[in-house]
Amino acid sequence: MRFYSIMKHLLLAILVTSPVAIATQMEGFGSHYYHEDSSVTDVETRKGLVPDVIVGGKRFSMEFSRLEDIAKIANTMVNQDDLASWLCLSARGQDYWFISDNEMGKGDLTSIAISKAEQPKTCVTYSGNLSVSIKGIPLLNASLEKISSTFSDKPDRGVIQYCTDKKTDSNYTQMNCLKYYLKDKTVSGVIISQITSN
Repeated sequence: MRFYSIMKHLLLAILVTSPVAIATQMEGFGSHYYHEDSSVTDVETRKGLVPDVIVGGKRFSMEFSRLEDIAKIANTMVNQDDLASWLCLSARGQDYWFISDNEMGKGDLTSIAISKAEQPKTCVTYSGNLSVSIKGIPLLNASLEKISSTFSDKPDRGVIQYCTDKKTDSNYTQMNCLKYYLKDKTVSGVIISQITSN
């Protein structure tokens, strides 16, 4: 009996101190991450699409920074499901999902979804410094005209994705993509992703 009591307390301690939670899927705009839509228009671009990510005054890099490190700064947990690990922060009228693909990311930041605040129950309010930007590229709330003038390609439907790839020093291919979700000719959400492969 004492053995089971000790095990119960150990399990509780692990759950309390671990920055990783059990299987929970993303809700709200973040759930778009799970949707594979072959009808989405993919457009190649030569523009740089690597995001500048700052949380709590610290800079994070795609495919190098760990979700657990972001979670510690925000005092929250990393959720995990069959496809991805993730955490969601709500700050200054916007929701941010920081995502790691289970197959390629293995805990490293591989995607970021941003939308106007809906604050699903799985998102944690964060009052610290938080910003995600791409130099010279419009993101949330951008007009259809602004996207068209930036990429010289006018979106003809509600979702469009721009991608660019380059060779790394190790001769791998790094692909960066930016997917826009439009509503009433204005960007209501974006998903930024980076995957490096051979």
